[in-house]
Formats: sequence, C-alpha cells, structure tokens
Amino acid sequence: QMSSVACTLLATLATTAAMQSGQRPSPPLRAASPRASMLTNVGAGIFAVSGALAWVAPGQSLANYGLATDASALVTMRAVGCWRICGAAVLLAGTRGPSHAAGVSLVAAALTTLVSVANWDVLSRPLGNQIPGVVLLSILGKLTLGGRVGPRWAAGVYLLLGGLIWAAPTSTIQDVYEIQKPVSDVGRSMLSLSGGALVSTGVFLAGLVRGLALPQCLALTFATDAALALKWALLEVSSLGGAKVGGFLWAISSLAVAALSLA
Repeated sequence: QMSSVACTLLATLATTAAMQSGQRPSPPLRAASPRASMLTNVGAGIFAVSGALAWVAPGQSLANYGLATDASALVTMRAVGCWRICGAAVLLAGTRGPSHAAGVSLVAAALTTLVSVANWDVLSRPLGNQIPGVVLLSILGKLTLGGRVGPRWAAGVYLLLGGLIWAAPTSTIQDVYEIQKPVSDVGRSMLSLSGGALVSTGVFLAGLVRGLALPQCLALTFATDAALALKWALLEVSSLGGAKVGGFLWAISSLAVAALSLA
C-alpha cells in the first residue's frame, strides 16, 4: 500500500542522507542583517497568524472564503494551519543558516505530525501511517542539527511530500492516509493547500541550501505561496461554491511580501 511506500521512502531518504553526510558542506553562515531579520519576522508572522486562525477557527477560515463547512473540511483546514505554523518556525530558524533551519524544519515537521494525530482521528486516519513518520523525521532532524546530515535533505522531504499532497490530494487521502470516511471536495481542496504550505517551506529551505541571501529566500517562498493561492482562486474556488476574492487577497498579500523582500 502507498502508506508503506511513503514510510519506506522517508526511511530511505534518512538512511541515504546519513550515509552521504559530510560529502557536501553547506554554504557558510551569513549573519542576518537587521532588514533581513525584520522581513523574516514579517513573513513568519503572516504564516503564524494565518495558521493559528485556521487551527483555532477552521469554520470561520472556511467562511472567509465563502466555503461550506463539514467535518472533513474542518480537519483539513486545521492541517493547513498546522503546516503554516510549522513554516513560520522554519522561516525564523533561517536567520541562523541552512543547517539550523533544515534541522529545525524536520523536528518541527515531526512535532506537527504528532500534534495533528488527534485532528486526523476525526476521520479515523490510522496511527500506523503517522507515528513512523514522527520517529523518522525526529531522527533525521537530530542528525541534521548535529551536522551529520546535510541540509539539502530537509528541502527534499518538504518538496517531495508537499508536492505529492498538493498535486494528488485524492490519492493521498485514499492510499497514503488510508482514510475510509468520506472527504468532501472542499476537504480535498484544503488538503491540497496544506501540501502547498509544505512546498512553500521547501522552497525556502532549498534557497538557503543554494546559498541565496535570506531576503531572496523569503521572496521565493512568498512568490510560491502567491502562485499557489492564485491557482487555487482561479481554478478551484468557484467549483467549490466559494468566492474568489479571498484567494486573490491571499495571493496579493504574499506577492507584496515577495516584492518587499527584493526591494
């Protein structure tokens, strides 16, 4: 089953990363300028506030986009919130360089997955395809923070898993998460957006690994976030019975942060 494949894939990444540690040093740490730190705080604040609202008040968050509320939509909206809060932690960790950000991102992903267990229980998602991921991400995060694993692996984990969830939410629900209860179209759409949150964070990590300056990494992150929001507003919201304006405002605010980061 795909859940076993996903765990095997994550385990393979962790094992390969450990075997290849030390082969390619990460870029040297650049001290974050006051402006870069300010931009990072702004970006992290946007991720954290929007994520917290989605977690605490998923029904209101759905209503803000004119979307109907049901059990599955509430669960997956909370998933969006969790991963945006996780992304905020990664952005803040980026001020201390790629290796620290990568290690924090993996530990944060493990904690996010663990915290989400009770949320997914509403849809009877099995523990067996969640807890192994928590363990593997924790181990890989510890190895990364200890300098035994390079930071590029964290970017790969976020981009690969996030891309899977974003591009194939139905397959994720049925084959990876093994959810047997019905999930609405709104629920599937929200799950896809949670994958998009992972992708945006992965882009940030990839930029750090490539040696880009912090403002450039932030610009790439929020440009990605804006593109995903715009795609959602243009191609999905109307079919879900929602209003496009919320998605457009989301895209515009993210583009503003991206532009400010490059100014």
